[in-house]
Amino acid sequence: MEIEVREVLGGRSEDDLVWALIEELGQSDWVRFTAGFHLSSHLLAAYSPDALLLGFCRYVVQPIGPDTGCPPITVQGQAVHEAKILAFGVPERWRRRGVGTALQRAVIAAAGDKGCHQVRSHSSGENVENHQLKLRLGFAVHPTVRDDDDRGCYFILPLPLPPAG
Repeated sequence: MEIEVREVLGGRSEDDLVWALIEELGQSDWVRFTAGFHLSSHLLAAYSPDALLLGFCRYVVQPIGPDTGCPPITVQGQAVHEAKILAFGVPERWRRRGVGTALQRAVIAAAGDKGCHQVRSHSSGENVENHQLKLRLGFAVHPTVRDDDDRGCYFILPLPLPPAG
């Protein structure tokens, strides 16, 4: 299936469908969440060739460290940044058709373009399909416990270093 991924810029009538899908999939709190250390926020939507909405992904660019209560990681005095996926949703009817892969790859490409060192996301233990997707894309896995969920994981994908200059 051919899939087009584009950024949701807000204020367009087509964006209303994206927000309805976010609500339907119970991701509105994660899409609206902001923190003072977020440098930028991006909402992507995936569409079929005939403009049918297939899914979404929201990520932020942030320094590595502050969201875990640590100071920013620096190299030669410069903060190291990551793209952190905060919300990701594909309705059941569109799964296993490449939609999630297209959205994740779009985040990976954008993160590289923005000079990020890595892409990171958390997935609860019940989201086995997301775990499989991340592993297929080459993400490393770091198990973690959140509340009563002892099967959740952080997924981290290091990005290529920019050319030395």
